[in-house]
Amino acid sequence: MAPITTELTLTPEAVEAIKESQDCRNRLAFKMKRSSRTIDRYLAESPVNIFLTTAQALEIISEETGIAKSKLLTKQ
Repeated sequence: MAPITTELTLTPEAVEAIKESQDCRNRLAFKMKRSSRTIDRYLAESPVNIFLTTAQALEIISEETGIAKSKLLTKQ
């Protein structure tokens, strides 16, 4: 029997909030040492790139968007 895995991804609401916040995208790019274009590409991927679901990224997203960390992720 194959192991059961659960992948978490950002909620659609979180993705929209990040897309609407230039400050959030810039801060993510700076802290993750990626370009802002890369962050935009991550947001366009389905599911959202795993870099945006790290503890550091979730902290930034929560601070910049006002969405509680517990409301940022959903099971894929």
